[in-house]
Amino acid sequence: MTLALPDLRIALRVWRRNLRVYSKIWRNTLLPLFFDPLLYLFAMGFGLGTYLATINGVPYKEFIAPGLCASAVMWGAAFEMAWNAWFRMEELRLYDAMLVTPVEVEDLVTGEILWAATRAVIYGTVFLIVIALFGLVDSWWALAMPPFLFLGGLCFATIGLAYTSLIPKMDYYTFYFTLFITPMFLFGGIFFPYDQLPGWAQVIAWFTPLYHLVNVCRELATGPEALRVLADSAWLAALTAGLFAVPVRAMRRRLVA
Repeated sequence: MTLALPDLRIALRVWRRNLRVYSKIWRNTLLPLFFDPLLYLFAMGFGLGTYLATINGVPYKEFIAPGLCASAVMWGAAFEMAWNAWFRMEELRLYDAMLVTPVEVEDLVTGEILWAATRAVIYGTVFLIVIALFGLVDSWWALAMPPFLFLGGLCFATIGLAYTSLIPKMDYYTFYFTLFITPMFLFGGIFFPYDQLPGWAQVIAWFTPLYHLVNVCRELATGPEALRVLADSAWLAALTAGLFAVPVRAMRRRLVA
C-alpha cells in the first residue's frame, strides 16, 4: 500500500486539539520534566564540575548544559508519544473518534508528531533560557536553537509513536525507556565526549538521534561549525522522514483494518 501525503490543514487541527488540552493543564505538566535536566545540571555541572575543570577546553558546566537542552527535548517527546498517546488511543479511543471524521491516518499521525515536537521544544527552550541566565551559553547563535530543537522533537516523536503503534500493551514501555531512552541519555555525549567510549559503543552512539541533537545544541551554544550543524540536522531529518511510514502503516492496521 502506497503512503498518501498528509493534509497539513487537517493535521494542524489535530495539533490544535492537543494544544487546547495542554493550555488547561500545562502548570501541572511543565515542571516535572523541566526539573529533571535542571537537577542533573546542578548535580553534575555544579557538583562533579568542581572536580572536572574543562572538557575539550570548555568548562564542564558549559559542556553539559546544551546537551541537557537536547535531553529535555528527548524526554518531552518520548513521554508525550508514550503514555499520553496510548491513553488517547486505547483508553479514550480518541483516535477512533477522529478517524470517523475527515481525518485520515496520515493526518492523525502528522498532527500527533507535530504536537509532541511542539511540547518538546517548549521544554528545551525554557531550559535554554535557564542555562543562559546561569551564564552557560557563550554564543548568540544559541538564539537559533529552537528550530533545531523542534527538528529533534519531530525525530523523537516519530520514534515514540512508531513504538506506541506497534506494542500490544503499555507494559512494553518499560523496555522502551530502560533499553533505549535511558542509554541514549547516558551515552549520547551529554556528560562526556562520546569518543571516550569503546569503538563499538561509539558506532552505536553515532546512530542514536540524541547524539546528533546534542552536537547541534553544543555547537550553537559555544559557537558553531556550520557544516557540522547542517550534517547532524540532515541526519535527524532523514531519520524522521525514513521512519514516518512506520507509525502510519501500524496505525492503519491497528485502527482501520
